[in-house]
Amino acid sequence: MRRHEVLRTNFRTESGQPQQVIHSNAQLDLTVRDLQQLDADAQEEQAAELFRQETAKAFDLEQDLLLRVTVIRLSPQQHIVLLLMHHIISDGWSMDILIKELITLYKSYLVEETSPLPKLKIQYADFAKWQRERLQGEVLEQQLDYWKQQLSGTLPVLQLPTDFSRGRVQTFQGANQSFSLGEQLTEQLKAIAQESGVTMFMLLLAAYKVLLSRHTGQEDIIVGVPIANRNRTEIEDLIGFFTNTLVLRSNLSNYPTFKELLAQIKELTYGAYDHQDLPFEKLVEELQPERDLSYNPLFQAKFRLENLPQPIEIPRLTISPLKQTEFAAKLDISLDMYETTSGLVGGFEYNTDLFKLETISRLIEHFRTLLQGIVNNPDCRVSELPILTPVERQQILADWNDTEVEFQQHLCFHQIFEAQVAETPDNIALVFQDRELTYSSLNEQSNELANYLSSLGVKPEVWVGICCDRSLELL
Repeated sequence: MRRHEVLRTNFRTESGQPQQVIHSNAQLDLTVRDLQQLDADAQEEQAAELFRQETAKAFDLEQDLLLRVTVIRLSPQQHIVLLLMHHIISDGWSMDILIKELITLYKSYLVEETSPLPKLKIQYADFAKWQRERLQGEVLEQQLDYWKQQLSGTLPVLQLPTDFSRGRVQTFQGANQSFSLGEQLTEQLKAIAQESGVTMFMLLLAAYKVLLSRHTGQEDIIVGVPIANRNRTEIEDLIGFFTNTLVLRSNLSNYPTFKELLAQIKELTYGAYDHQDLPFEKLVEELQPERDLSYNPLFQAKFRLENLPQPIEIPRLTISPLKQTEFAAKLDISLDMYETTSGLVGGFEYNTDLFKLETISRLIEHFRTLLQGIVNNPDCRVSELPILTPVERQQILADWNDTEVEFQQHLCFHQIFEAQVAETPDNIALVFQDRELTYSSLNEQSNELANYLSSLGVKPEVWVGICCDRSLELL
């Protein structure tokens, strides 16, 4: 708390403008919840409820300490610690810094030593002031010109087929489905990346865009990519909100091969890195995209690749992360990938008001099949890369097409249909929206139309064109 000013900062509005208020000191109150008297099942249930309560509790930016810590005591030797920081003062990198420094101080405390952490050269407020002063004039215009060029014209809205109708207002009910690619496929993908002169991030981003394109039928694909935005040594050890979001737009038209798409992604990514200083919020403000409350502005899908944190080792203490069981889906779908010693692992975070678990599981298998197809033939056109699993190919191409039925070969179609009418006259033959027709009604209307056409001179072997909207009448 003494080391990082941002942990003792509040934000107040004065004359309509937000102001940082940095306190010279602040007292952190540790909330301790004792669950030792409960059995294991009750402890798990109560701990999960406390987790929900703490994460749902709002921060008052003007009054509250924006770091909140709750200790849940399960036994004298087992505790759960919930660390919550408001996003206005932190990001994912900041949480890693907080935990790393907490461990360093804990080790020193065990042996009764003072803090070994060096004094910070600058504070987050210094960076914020520098960023505002730098992003003006020619620098700001240069950044804006690049992104306006990249995102010119009509921006596509990702139209993934959903299991449920999209509401008028975006919801954030979410879940996460994890998967692993295994060592062999990971090593094969690394070899393709090295051969193509790209990073693993670029290769996986390209594959993700192919997956989205194949599932939507769209060629203009936009994916949001978070970036740490800590490209200066002075800010590497600061807690604060540095992360930014890059909006990466690719065109998969003209049937590129995967290697050609990789080259496009490489150029796109380096260009975005060179213009990463423009805050995403400033970009949205400048572009003023058409707003729809049911969609996130600019992009609806996200991608991230990170290294999993290393295990934490402290004398007489074992630390492990608590597995998250509840998720808030900020977008329609997000893919998070992690590099581990046993290969790539990942997770699809998705909006449960749009997708079922089975749909996401199927998407994961398509992604796995796609990556294997890339390994087998990176020069294949992206429109021809396989995404169906062997089971799906058998089902779609063979099982569902096994429609052979014995017919009386000497009868015409209308005669076969009339035989069915005689057998089930009152059964429903057609359904369209809120209308339906029985076999007998369909037969009667068909006969009326046939008689009318006949009265106009239509005879056997005379062609009749049909121009009609999708409806009962079309049949």
